[in-house]
Amino acid sequence: MSVHELGWYSHELCFWHDPGPGAGYLPVGPGIEPLRQFAVDPDLRRAEGLVRAAGVLERFTAVTPAPASDEDLLLVHTPEHLERVEAASAAGAGDAGVYAPVNYHSARAARLAAGACAQAVTAVLDGRFGRAYCLVRPPGHHAEPDRAMALCLYNNLAVAARTALRHGARRVLVLDWDVHHGNGLQRVFYQDPDVLYVSVHQDGLFPAASGLVLETGAGAGAGTTLNVPLPAGSGHEAYLAVVEQLVAPAARAFRPDLILVAAGVDAGGHDPMGRMLCTSRTFHAMTSAVCRLADELADGRLVLAHEGGYSAWYQPTLVLATACALAGLPAPDDPFLHSLEHLPGQRLQPHQRRVVDHLRAHHPLFAGRSDPADPQTEGEGDG
Repeated sequence: MSVHELGWYSHELCFWHDPGPGAGYLPVGPGIEPLRQFAVDPDLRRAEGLVRAAGVLERFTAVTPAPASDEDLLLVHTPEHLERVEAASAAGAGDAGVYAPVNYHSARAARLAAGACAQAVTAVLDGRFGRAYCLVRPPGHHAEPDRAMALCLYNNLAVAARTALRHGARRVLVLDWDVHHGNGLQRVFYQDPDVLYVSVHQDGLFPAASGLVLETGAGAGAGTTLNVPLPAGSGHEAYLAVVEQLVAPAARAFRPDLILVAAGVDAGGHDPMGRMLCTSRTFHAMTSAVCRLADELADGRLVLAHEGGYSAWYQPTLVLATACALAGLPAPDDPFLHSLEHLPGQRLQPHQRRVVDHLRAHHPLFAGRSDPADPQTEGEGDG
């Protein structure tokens, strides 16, 4: 793949969004001493720097995105939601929703993040790029149509998917391997037969009681939501089993003409906001597998957008591994790998296997109760 077929979308102002001091996802308050937040976005600048230092960024064409317009954002969000984000950011601080702190630059950064994803999708559908990566913040998959949530202001990939459908795509697969469940993405597309949402996340982590196996879509979208809640401690083999035995056959049943990935790296084994054991090899292997799926099903059309990732030292290596896979390069050297790859959780465990087996036996995509690839079933459902 030539350099002209790979797009890299990032903007300096995305690194200026900063949720402010606090601890974990909580702001400074009773019993909470001011600390450097996990989600400080200059860490993404370090990630981009490592991709550049490794010579991998030379394989991509760098694109500076434009901010998403109101028209773009209103494909997903309510006008009142946009007003809240803009007002909180204009005030210089505050919470734009639920655990969604902002600073003066946040509204602009959020528009740039959503704009980058929408513009990357358009470029891929137009044939300018075959694949694209959006290294953006704030993240998006928790943001719902009417509220910001959990560091997410606008739902970047929801805006991108709606843009793709407006731009001529017929079916879009959104694969989310962030360690948290993408409640916002699920809510936007739960009744949409044209978008298959697949979430691979830590069971019960966040949000509470979200991303259950029984949540499979509704109305015309019945069967087009696939949640894979893996037990805490799942590692390399469990994630690859999910991709090979659930994601790939689901994609083949759905037949998308575009694949989007919410490419959070907080399932990494050093991440403080999750309890999973993925390594750089895991993210390289998953990205490589999705590249092959895109080549098989969607004429190569693939866009990845950064979501969560809160380990200041390991996030850059995981982003580099993802970028290497997109560029068709081997997995990079990983100085942190030795502390993770020997752990028993890297091997597929029986309790992890049960999740995969249950979904293969009971989810509508695999059980024959509905086939989203069959146009005669698309309008069926209770509504």
